[in-house]
Amino acid sequence: MPETSTARATVPARICLAGESLDWMIGGPSVVAAIGLQTEVTATIDPHSRSVELIAKHPVNAQRRTAAHRLGRLGGDKLDYLQACAFQILSAGSGARLVSQTAAPVGAGVSSSAAVTLAASAALLTAAEGAVPDLPRLVGLAHSAESLVGSGAGWMDFLACAYGGLRRVEASTPPATHLLAPTLGIQVVVIDTLQRRATARVLVSKRDRLAAGEHRMLAYRDLAPPLVEEMTAAVKAPVIDYAYLGGLISRGHQLLTDYMGCSTPLIDRCVTASLEAGAHGAKLTGSGHGGCLFALVPTDRVPAVLSALDTLPVRYLVLDDTESRGVECTLLTDKLRTKPSCETSPA
Repeated sequence: MPETSTARATVPARICLAGESLDWMIGGPSVVAAIGLQTEVTATIDPHSRSVELIAKHPVNAQRRTAAHRLGRLGGDKLDYLQACAFQILSAGSGARLVSQTAAPVGAGVSSSAAVTLAASAALLTAAEGAVPDLPRLVGLAHSAESLVGSGAGWMDFLACAYGGLRRVEASTPPATHLLAPTLGIQVVVIDTLQRRATARVLVSKRDRLAAGEHRMLAYRDLAPPLVEEMTAAVKAPVIDYAYLGGLISRGHQLLTDYMGCSTPLIDRCVTASLEAGAHGAKLTGSGHGGCLFALVPTDRVPAVLSALDTLPVRYLVLDDTESRGVECTLLTDKLRTKPSCETSPA
């Protein structure tokens, strides 16, 4: 391998159809789908350099240079996701340049932080070793990098983004994931409320409520797993009944609203507007308290749903379907392109 090597990795975002927070509450299941809002990281490793340049393009728009021997001292900003990956993977004293950009809303419940740590780790490993890393190892490193930053992302986020497709995730020990279908097979409207929250602070509050034995938290813990089971059966059916599936998705939103208390008035207005305009179902995704929601919408009702959303202070994006692909890596030095199998079992 050349002394200086470059690789690029792309990773999709994700939406959660059912089971938010069950990963950290009970090591429980969720149903998730990758979506084609890609995060890309290009990594160049230079063993002759003694510094690491970190560049986050749109929408973060930040950069800094850090001495290689100081990578363990994080800066307290969004560049820490790149830095934590470099700290874990680069050889002692080796320099590098990492450049990230994303089409995913940042801090909005679609796993943008998991996507960037997966992409950065994948690009660094591919550049360092000249081969695409296996997914279990990659997921473990990205999860560890997030832990260093302290963002609060859980196994659901990493497995959903790394493997792609429509999946069931088990946050067991070790974590596991199973492909339910390549995609949902229906248009999805992703709606960004433009309201932001800090995931780590939100999770601390929820953990404190659960530890205190709050009735609503205990009720969610008991009611959400059966919904995940119903959702799993619905998407594994030979022909998906989208009206029924949409009803399950909306029920999941109601659980999050009534028991977790993590919706907002604007999210609820978006859900109501989407349903009244003909969406099969709609719910928030991720930790809530702002960020994104999504709606499953039959093709002939998309214009009506968008017209309803135009009356609200939000941005939206219509996706033709969910995303079947997970992590993809390109070793630019050798112009070699490969893709890890989406069916490699996670460790």
